[in-house]
Amino acid sequence: MEILTAKKLSVLNKLDRAGVECLQFDAYNEVEYSEKYQQEYIDLFEKIVVNRVFKHFNIDPQNNETIVNYFGKEDGKWFVSFYEPAVDTTIDKILKNDYSDLEELSHW
Repeated sequence: MEILTAKKLSVLNKLDRAGVECLQFDAYNEVEYSEKYQQEYIDLFEKIVVNRVFKHFNIDPQNNETIVNYFGKEDGKWFVSFYEPAVDTTIDKILKNDYSDLEELSHW
């Protein structure tokens, strides 16, 4: 089975081509309020947070207190930043099933 990497996620490729480096849950980009990338945020949330992180930690996506702050890109790497609890990790790590940066979620 082929390992999915951040570079192979089409939504990230689209954001890279558009020069987007931050997607927030309420504004969908850091520069100004815009819903232009709303679908991309939803896609990342579903693919990364719900289907990977929540599934790994057995978190009910409909009934939890976990809050994703934003998706961002720093030093060429995409990451997800949680607000509750305050933890961050790269999307590459999640796609490689490395949840070590997110262990606090197991107690949340």
